[in-house]
Amino acid sequence: MNSPELQRLPSDCTANDIIEVNEKYGGVIVDGWLSDDLLLQFNAELEPWLAQHEGTNSGSHASDNFLGNKTRRLQGLAAKTPTFVDIMIDDRIVGFAETVLAPVGPSIILNNGEVIDIGPGESAQPMHRDDDAWNFANATNPLMINTIAALVDITPAMGATLVAPGSHRWEHDRVPTKSEIVTCDLPAGSALFFRGDTLHAGGANKTTKHRRALSTGICCGWLRPVENSYTNIPIEVVKVLPRRAQELLGYALYDASEVGGGYLGYHEMSDPIKLLT
Repeated sequence: MNSPELQRLPSDCTANDIIEVNEKYGGVIVDGWLSDDLLLQFNAELEPWLAQHEGTNSGSHASDNFLGNKTRRLQGLAAKTPTFVDIMIDDRIVGFAETVLAPVGPSIILNNGEVIDIGPGESAQPMHRDDDAWNFANATNPLMINTIAALVDITPAMGATLVAPGSHRWEHDRVPTKSEIVTCDLPAGSALFFRGDTLHAGGANKTTKHRRALSTGICCGWLRPVENSYTNIPIEVVKVLPRRAQELLGYALYDASEVGGGYLGYHEMSDPIKLLT
């Protein structure tokens, strides 16, 4: 039996390429996703924030164990690192999300923009699906998509992401065997694109280096996102962002009337985008 693996796409791939491979394997690696210049700028913007970061402290012991007690996680990136906005509204990320999530929602919203800096000695996460954050939804299609972009060269020994290819087609309680799990070797600038119903996990960091990556997740517009962008991003910052970014951060009325649904996210019974004009 051949070992599973994820397909790799070139940097000039399209959203349709990413969608097609994800349909088959549940994930795909895009090499050279972030340019060298963008990578350099983004890392420079991150340095002062990570330098003052005190580590995981969510207030929940169970949450901290899952997130990693030796891992620094940084949110609110649209306010802290301007380069993140360009990544968040990239046509391929948005196109991937809109297509995959269309069967269960007519609009999308940012679920999380999160730097994950896994420190030396960090243990591996349990295999999980990101969709399980909304375990009562019982949806027939994925509720979100995620991307893990390498901000440094990430090797298996550093805690590279573990993925079970094809697991988006499995019964929900099926546990992958060791031979069904692949480790994503991600050179700096490359990115893993995957669906919310694909089993994956952060690996154990057995080196003395920090494994730094960017997770950009997008979910259905009717869900409560993992990251609270309303409190993380000051409205003064949101006002000067591109319209697409404003919508992804939640400043748009959710309208499902054309598919028999209703409206969510009113501000004073009006579209919240008016707050920004």
